[in-house]
Amino acid sequence: MSAIPGGSMSALPSARIINFEKAELRRLPFQDSLYLWVQGRLPAKGFDARLSPRIYQARPDYWGIEVAACKCKQPDNDTGEGVDECGEALIFERSMPLTGIIGTRGVAIIGADQEQRIDIDSEAFF
Repeated sequence: MSAIPGGSMSALPSARIINFEKAELRRLPFQDSLYLWVQGRLPAKGFDARLSPRIYQARPDYWGIEVAACKCKQPDNDTGEGVDECGEALIFERSMPLTGIIGTRGVAIIGADQEQRIDIDSEAFF
């Protein structure tokens, strides 16, 4: 099953899919939600990392979640001095709840030249 066109961060002019170093599932204490946690490195200063689930017409086997870098918006009164809106760090960690975006078998984390599939056993997590 393919994603619906336009449901991709890479379709935005100021965004692109980037690679990640680590992706895993986590459950927060005292919550029923399952979270995807991703760590990686930004391509350069002035970018922010986002996790963006693809949009599907029907539930796929593995729900695709893109790891994307988006160009940060500079303040209108930016004089070119100081730190941009994204800060200085090039290493990122992002997480998101997987409620409503799990395929029949799990999730697929999509990087620029890699894809990591994580199977989710519904009995083990829910």
